[in-house]
Amino acid sequence: MRIGHLSLKIAAVFAAVGLALAGSAFAGSVSGTIRFSGKAPAPKVLSVNKDKKVCGKNKITDDSLVVKNGGVSWAVVSIKGAKGGKFSKAMKKATVDQDGCIYTPRVTVMKAGTKLIVLNSDKILHNVHTRPGKSKNTVANIAQPKFKKKLKMSKRYFKKPGIVKVTCDVHDWMTGWVVSTKTPFVAISGDGGKFKIDGVPDGSYTVEIWHEKLGTKTMKVDVKGDTKLDATIGG
Repeated sequence: MRIGHLSLKIAAVFAAVGLALAGSAFAGSVSGTIRFSGKAPAPKVLSVNKDKKVCGKNKITDDSLVVKNGGVSWAVVSIKGAKGGKFSKAMKKATVDQDGCIYTPRVTVMKAGTKLIVLNSDKILHNVHTRPGKSKNTVANIAQPKFKKKLKMSKRYFKKPGIVKVTCDVHDWMTGWVVSTKTPFVAISGDGGKFKIDGVPDGSYTVEIWHEKLGTKTMKVDVKGDTKLDATIGG
């Protein structure tokens, strides 16, 4: 990332994704903090070895693990089994930008079976290379030259729910993640690990927490109105 911009970017994604509204008189919310177990390492500054006039304007750090005040950013929190809900506009028209030779936002949540829009604000050659999770198998590998400001990736690439890793073969430090989902009850933890999912009907559910570096954790939650849920991962 470009140092100094993380809080604003995470806050924007956090606000856009956490808008699943069930429309039920008995719907509440689930909110809390995703915390890191242990002491987080200092972020490493990455080496920019190509297109330095564009990519080297700002320091780029390894954001695979971002921890502030013990809270973990970019963790995806999903509530399994909840009925109803509405997908936010951000999830139905998910957009990722290539800006400063990083993927912005780093983690994107989208409705399964919809298109992904990839922007190129850098005006240099990028290529969008997607793989399922941490597999080496290619899902799509599409060049995006400097004159192609917007790329619409077919919904067939995101038909099934799952985690897709996004890289750029031109700039090997670029990494992003796209999570396609059939449930709108999903949020991405923001600055300091905070998250909130609105419109959750009362009931007992399984919560799944995924993080690119720290893996997956599941836990149970009983939702009754506005419910607090804190979790610790990693370590």
